[in-house]
Amino acid sequence: MIKIILQFLVLTAIFSGIAGAQVINAPSNLEAEPEEFSYIKVKWDDNSNNEQGFYIERSYTGDTSVAWETIGSAGQNADRFLDYWVTNNVRYYYRVYAYAGNLRSDYSNIADTIAIIDTANIPLAPSNLILTDSTPTSITIEWQDNSDNELGFIIARREEGQMLFQYIDTVGLDILTYQEVGLTPDNVYYYKVCSYNTFGLSDFTNTVAGRTAKSTNIVSQNVKIPEGYFLGDNFPNPFNPSTNIKFSITEKSFVKLVIYNSSGKEVDRLLNQSLLAGTYQLKWNAENQTSGVYFYRIETENFSAIKKMILIK
Repeated sequence: MIKIILQFLVLTAIFSGIAGAQVINAPSNLEAEPEEFSYIKVKWDDNSNNEQGFYIERSYTGDTSVAWETIGSAGQNADRFLDYWVTNNVRYYYRVYAYAGNLRSDYSNIADTIAIIDTANIPLAPSNLILTDSTPTSITIEWQDNSDNELGFIIARREEGQMLFQYIDTVGLDILTYQEVGLTPDNVYYYKVCSYNTFGLSDFTNTVAGRTAKSTNIVSQNVKIPEGYFLGDNFPNPFNPSTNIKFSITEKSFVKLVIYNSSGKEVDRLLNQSLLAGTYQLKWNAENQTSGVYFYRIETENFSAIKKMILIK
């Protein structure tokens, strides 16, 4: 009986310790203030010793019933975040929480401030971001330029389910459109754009969402398991404007099939998905490409091959 009681006390202590370890204390004393005419400094007190980091959210209103955007993260034991993507004379509201894996703390208090930005040197934010085209593997966006002193634009993108935007590319002065290729068919992507120069960064545009079209490249499929991996010659070759590509895989695999031009630049991605074992035939339509030599490459975990084809218009 004593042994059972001791085991019970030990288990109770263990589970109490586990339960206690699950609590992450919320940050507090959140403050926000403009700094150096180029950014807003957000700072807080770190009240936890078991967090992996912090997420910073921002809104144009203090209303917690509306959506707040996650604009950045800070590492373990951090106590500040610098928000460079702001517009002069705009009031911003901030809140912060700590996280560890799938666990998170409560929010901090809400802090707000009005951005004071050097409009003489830092470029104005672009606006009116819109989606202009979508294919199974690409999305095209364009925006309005509101400044005359930018050096270029930064394109930020996140996928559905991701917390933060990633800065995926830049374009030069007065370029107001961008196409991202190599995307996954039937997937949602979010985009926003800011301008920059040597003095700093503008705020971002509005955010737009676009879904890539479902893949229609597979024109035939034979699920009979082939004897080996195979990448066939495209046919016809030379071609104008479309050609067929056949390949075989001997087991379920994640397959990438990418088209490159003669400079080695990726121009299209016909496949980026998991397929069952079998033989497949794809069609590539090169209507929007120029005449020349192209290469197509297949890649799986256990097989890769590359072949050449010629487009003549």
